Amino acid sequence: KHKQCVTAVALSEDDLKGFSASKDGGIVQWDVESGKCERYKWPSDSVLKSHGLKAPQGSAKKQSRQMLTLAASSDGRYLATGGLDRHIHIWDTRTREHLQVLASSFFENLK
Repeated sequence: KHKQCVTAVALSEDDLKGFSASKDGGIVQWDVESGKCERYKWPSDSVLKSHGLKAPQGSAKKQSRQMLTLAASSDGRYLATGGLDRHIHIWDTRTREHLQVLASSFFENLK
């Protein structure tokens, strides 16, 4: 279901949902029992900016949707993805909608 190689996988704590991400920026949610899957859709650039997306940082030369890691929240309601754009994207697993962007500078301020 991905166009390029898979770079990350995760399983919900209840083992009912699986998630995969790839270099093409695709995020897929899998039903573990049936094997059925649904793709997440990236929002427009204007929506991403309204959700907190910042200009590319550090070694990132341009915005990239290439995913390198993902994790599901313990209650299975949220999915966090991270990639070459050096941002963490928060998604709602029930609707597969993008909710928020956290820039790496957000975490530096927590130190």
